[in-house]
Amino acid sequence: MSADDNQNDARSGDQNEKIEGDPAVAASSSQKSDNMGGSVIARLDNKVDVFCDSPMPLYNSGVNKAYRASSKDGSKSLVAIVCERHIMPRRSMTDVYRSIDDPMMVALFASGVVFWPLTKKEHFVFIYEDSLGKPILKAGDKAGLGWRAEDVMSALVQPMVKLLMGFRDRGFVHGAIRAENMYDGGAVAQPPRIVLGDCLSAPVSCTQPVLYETRHRGMADPLSRGLGTMGSDLYALGVSIAVLMRSNDPMRGLSDDEIIERKITIGSYAAVTGKDRFKGDILELLRGLLHDEDSQRWTIEEVMSWMDGRRLSPKQAMPRKKAPRPMALDEERYLIVPVMAMDLEKHSKAAKRVIEDGSLQLWIERSLEDEEMALRYEGLIADAPPHAGIGDPAVQLSVLSMVLDPEAPLRYKGMSVMGDGVGPALAEVAMLKKPFGPVVDLFNKSLLFQWLSYQNSTQYDITALFNKFEKAKRFIKTEKSGGGVERLIYFLSADVPCLSDVLTNYYVTSAEELLVAFEAVCKAGKAPTRFLDRHVVAFLYERDQKIIEPYIYDVNMDEPYRMVAADLHALAMIQRRYSLGAMPEIGKVMAPRLGILLKRFHDRKIHETLNKDIENFKKTGDLAKMSAALQNADLVKSDHIGFMTAMREYEIIEKERKILDEGMGNKEMFEVDSGRQIAAIVSVVASSVLILFVLLMFFSGKTFF
Repeated sequence: MSADDNQNDARSGDQNEKIEGDPAVAASSSQKSDNMGGSVIARLDNKVDVFCDSPMPLYNSGVNKAYRASSKDGSKSLVAIVCERHIMPRRSMTDVYRSIDDPMMVALFASGVVFWPLTKKEHFVFIYEDSLGKPILKAGDKAGLGWRAEDVMSALVQPMVKLLMGFRDRGFVHGAIRAENMYDGGAVAQPPRIVLGDCLSAPVSCTQPVLYETRHRGMADPLSRGLGTMGSDLYALGVSIAVLMRSNDPMRGLSDDEIIERKITIGSYAAVTGKDRFKGDILELLRGLLHDEDSQRWTIEEVMSWMDGRRLSPKQAMPRKKAPRPMALDEERYLIVPVMAMDLEKHSKAAKRVIEDGSLQLWIERSLEDEEMALRYEGLIADAPPHAGIGDPAVQLSVLSMVLDPEAPLRYKGMSVMGDGVGPALAEVAMLKKPFGPVVDLFNKSLLFQWLSYQNSTQYDITALFNKFEKAKRFIKTEKSGGGVERLIYFLSADVPCLSDVLTNYYVTSAEELLVAFEAVCKAGKAPTRFLDRHVVAFLYERDQKIIEPYIYDVNMDEPYRMVAADLHALAMIQRRYSLGAMPEIGKVMAPRLGILLKRFHDRKIHETLNKDIENFKKTGDLAKMSAALQNADLVKSDHIGFMTAMREYEIIEKERKILDEGMGNKEMFEVDSGRQIAAIVSVVASSVLILFVLLMFFSGKTFF
């Protein structure tokens, strides 16, 4: 089966029909599903059956639900993770994931788009082999298993470090290392062979509980924690080790904010281990992995050195500095600055008051004695003095949060995002139809650039992010198609599908899928007025720029014939470029619209010929030929030359007509002038004949007589 056929089958829910190379049939079939033996089944790539009424909650991945699945021939038992439409799966990392051959990784059998009968929409799914077994720790259970250190070393640490080395070599971040996502692989022996569960169905760290995230990443909204690093995976490994070894659960019953506050106050190691006391070499590993300073946290190389027997003695985390006297915000008293920074939006009026009366500045200078923070605060006051009524209070509150805790996420109007987490945050806003304003403000009000200016962590490539945000800001200022917020969505996130309103029920991830979906939309009688709307144009610009770029001028013109031409030629290019099959439904929709283009031709015969060609191509669904006929350079040239020739002939005739009209205005003079002209012409003709006759007689030697 070809790649195109696979694509078509992925969209097919009607398994009673075998679809071979006909995207139109595949698209129309995507709205159906099988009901076999009382079970509703969705089928992926004509090789995997997903049983929609057989959930497997043990394997759920955050909000994404797991279902029983099997290979079409029933030979292999599988697990399907069905992605919620507002959660962007890590589609771009599937090939990297498959390249990591390690027994700790559950094998990825397949992935793609299926029609999901429960929502009557298309969803992206990941199909894993059913080799996970039982979870090491069920969600909601006490997170303290009391394993022995040697069991943790053999079952988790040693194989995990090997796996992380593979991640490092491939630039891969797991983002879901936690005890609740570890399974026993079906083993009976103790300790079990640990297998990691799904990490692809949601953005990095999106499904992670705050416990497994560093204090700063934990402060961010789950979708906005950013791409993650090897350091974040190592920290999650450290927490997982502690959870497996400790007997108590010091965080049980605490809210996310309370967990973060405890990590800030006493440090991650003390917060995670609680009353448990560990001995031996593994204590050194835990302290190295759970260090709160990014620069001091152990790297994978240092962990490898530790495993080889080298003792590194990680630095003890410095206790969080407390002010000798508290800063009061409403009824709360704060001694630790990062904790206060977390709560600023809860006390916005009080925060504004302490800024205006200068008490916050005095507290920073006298109680904290932090010169760097004092300088940052002076910059805030100089740039936007609130007492002068200059600036947006929400912006000032956001910048104040950065001043107090520069490494924390950017906080603004209820959002909390790490720099490289803006893309998923914007995609979620777009998918859930929420207002774009707060996210766009991050660019227009330079909050992201301000946040970047405070970063000195090695976790970010500051220059690359700055350049990316500069380009994004230019897109926002572009009102024409190919720019705006729509372009920003696809620019900042490579995994977001096309969000055009026309494609509400479809999950389109590429240009070829776009054309297949349009065929289905047209067959359903819901053809759009314009195929190339703002979302489609922005999507193509970021996913397949060569398709849309030649026609972007026409797309942005108000002239109807240019819009129609752009629609046809762009869709035809997709069909031609990806060797897609017939698109008769699109052809039926486009053919009547092409009349406005036929009027651009002057020759009636050419017009009639093109009309016949379009009717034929409409029946065959060959958009490429339809487009080629209208772009035929020889035909256009012939029509132009014929038109210009006709224009010149018309001009000559028109001049003669004007002369005649002027003459007819004065009949007497016209008759005299006409008689004279005729007499002159007759005289010239008669004289010429007589002269020729005389010459002929002279040279022949003859005479008249």
